[in-house]
Amino acid sequence: MAHAGVLYDEAIDRNSPCSIVDPQNPGSPAGVFFTGTVTLAQSATAAPSAAVVAAICAAEILGLAGFSIIPALLPQFIEAWSLTNTQAGWLTGIVSAGYMFAVIPLVSLTDRRPSRQLYLASSALSALSCFGMALSDSLLPALGFRALAGVAMAGMYMPGLRALTHGVEGATRARIAAWYTSSFTIGASLSFLFGRVGTLLGWRSAFVVAGILGAAGGLTARTALPRGDSGREEQEPQLLLDFRSVLANRDVLALMVGYAAAIWGCVGLRQWIVVFLTFRAGTQAADPAQAWIILTVGAVINFLGVPAGLIGNELSIRYGLRTIATLVFVLSAFASGFFGFTATLPYIAVLGISVVAGFIVQGNFSNLTSGVLAVAAPRYLGATIGLYSCIGFGASFLGTLLFGVTLDQFGGTSQLPAWAVSFGTCGLACLAGVAATVFLPRNIWQR
Repeated sequence: MAHAGVLYDEAIDRNSPCSIVDPQNPGSPAGVFFTGTVTLAQSATAAPSAAVVAAICAAEILGLAGFSIIPALLPQFIEAWSLTNTQAGWLTGIVSAGYMFAVIPLVSLTDRRPSRQLYLASSALSALSCFGMALSDSLLPALGFRALAGVAMAGMYMPGLRALTHGVEGATRARIAAWYTSSFTIGASLSFLFGRVGTLLGWRSAFVVAGILGAAGGLTARTALPRGDSGREEQEPQLLLDFRSVLANRDVLALMVGYAAAIWGCVGLRQWIVVFLTFRAGTQAADPAQAWIILTVGAVINFLGVPAGLIGNELSIRYGLRTIATLVFVLSAFASGFFGFTATLPYIAVLGISVVAGFIVQGNFSNLTSGVLAVAAPRYLGATIGLYSCIGFGASFLGTLLFGVTLDQFGGTSQLPAWAVSFGTCGLACLAGVAATVFLPRNIWQR
């Protein structure tokens, strides 16, 4: 089994950088050949086949069907429930808050328990949260069910990544992580399009459909997830919430700060873009065709995280994580920090710039996650990725909430200065990312 993993690694490195899954034929890896039979749910000690990677990525995408419905329909919720921008920030960001509080204990359990068990239980909880949201009729119960969705996601996202990459090393692991994290972006993007279901049939119907798709994702994962016990190492398990050894790793600490900065830096373009474009469109936003364009742009911006993440990851492998991550953060500081001023430009120009800026600010998602998998001590891997993910999604919650608070404090969504300052907070977060990544070694995969 170990020999097969080495052959898999070498075969990928000899082929194109993103050849782990052939986009035209996801059932088999491009240019990679195995001897013997490879089953869908194989041992976690070998590099997973392309079929396993594709199936788990598909399950992840289905499980995220309800993730972006709130930001996609945020103007509708603001009007229907008479929300302030601060309350809208809570509603949009509470998923990240639920994730933030649950991810450390849940992911740390993968140092003791199989990741597969945790993933499947959380997948069921995610589907239930969508059905609960469909029954909500005010802000308070909606906050509860959206927080529950965040808790469920905490038990799915990083545990699924650990199950896929257990026992895999080097560039192969980096590429699997890149595809898996990019699938998160695909799921979030497609979820944006459920906003269209909300405009046609009502937002409750959108959440019902999301719940059904989430249940289908859970069934897919049940079939595909490796059954090996990825949570039990040879060493004795560590204290559940003991992070001293994790934080003692300087590279891990820098990557955590960088990940938080990357997520905070893009919340304006990912979470508030529909509200911003609705403001910029003015009276045209009421036109059904224009509303569809706005939702489509929001989905495209989220989807661009896939090529941006994969390209950023490959460039980091080739030229060094420190160099590429720092460059992306510098570009993101300008793209996100000054985006609010684009409201003074023609509407068609705003649409185009939003897409370009959305691509830039998402270039550091996959490479930072691949990096933390490379530098984390195997004995503390569960605790490391748990804390890493907690800090990142905590930044998502705080960034989204601060964006809404800033809008309220500077005059609301009808005022250009409010948008300029709010997007400026995202630019400052990207500068914090620059300060973190410059302390990394040039290429952590060659340590």
